[in-house]
Amino acid sequence: EPFPMASTVKIAVAANYLAQIEHGRRSLDDRISGRSARSLIEAMMIRSDNHATDILMRDLGGPKTLQSWLSQNELSGLRIDRNIAQLLRSKRDLWDVKDSATPRAMVTLLQKLDSGKLLRPQSRSYLLDVMSRCKTGKNRIRGLLPAWARVENKTGTLSGYTSDVGYMTLPDGRRIAVAFFARGGSNRPNAIARAARTIYDGFAAAFRNSYTVGAYNAP
Repeated sequence: EPFPMASTVKIAVAANYLAQIEHGRRSLDDRISGRSARSLIEAMMIRSDNHATDILMRDLGGPKTLQSWLSQNELSGLRIDRNIAQLLRSKRDLWDVKDSATPRAMVTLLQKLDSGKLLRPQSRSYLLDVMSRCKTGKNRIRGLLPAWARVENKTGTLSGYTSDVGYMTLPDGRRIAVAFFARGGSNRPNAIARAARTIYDGFAAAFRNSYTVGAYNAP
């Protein structure tokens, strides 16, 4: 079921810009509207700066170009129709299919990024590092996880809607891609935090048990 992407779309914007760098068309040191591309990406991903997002989106060619990049990489179930300013000016409809993604489609985007299918190792490492420094929504995925747990994420927020998507790394180094879209209801951040902790603990326990069984059955 499609949900608004809100600011989680910024992962796709950052990834598209980094892909352009890999093709030699841009660099992190490029000056765009008086700021470096690096500073714009980090403002967009760490502080969820909407103005920085729209500057980058415009430089890339707008929503249609981003949508074309998703299609070229066989990413369906995600729609980018407007920039952030246009989205926020529009009448709010949390069931609008414009600028939406299904949870499965968002997780597929995250999987492709993590597996190196969309970006080379250097670009992937940079994007994950920036996501690890996300300062928004600390009461969502990060809210109930152990303080030492590594999380790389991007949040999204609209009136009546809360989201958080990204990666959780288990104690053994395995990584889980997750997408939480919460529409309506009450205390959505806490619902996301509890769901994230349940998933984290469930996978950690499953992997621990698999090691125990494997050791016990070893010849």
